[in-house]
Amino acid sequence: MEISIEISKYPLRESYLDGVDDFLERLHAHPNIKVQVNPLSTQVFGDSELLFPMLQKEIIKSFESGQSPFVLKVLKGDLSEMSIKDY
Repeated sequence: MEISIEISKYPLRESYLDGVDDFLERLHAHPNIKVQVNPLSTQVFGDSELLFPMLQKEIIKSFESGQSPFVLKVLKGDLSEMSIKDY
């Protein structure tokens, strides 16, 4: 099943961008998913059978360098091409 996941990562340290950048680089290394990054969150799109195990692996890897809360929103379908009305 195709899904969309919005991810927010909140490293609890001063040099938080290093942890965010490392996580994003690892996400981009997975060729079978779509990744969209914006200043507030990251969205990943693809098959649930690929996304869930991949995210589990990458989140655990992030925990190896310290506490790092994640917030995930999971939606059915690939919403990567969804058009948003410009107000």
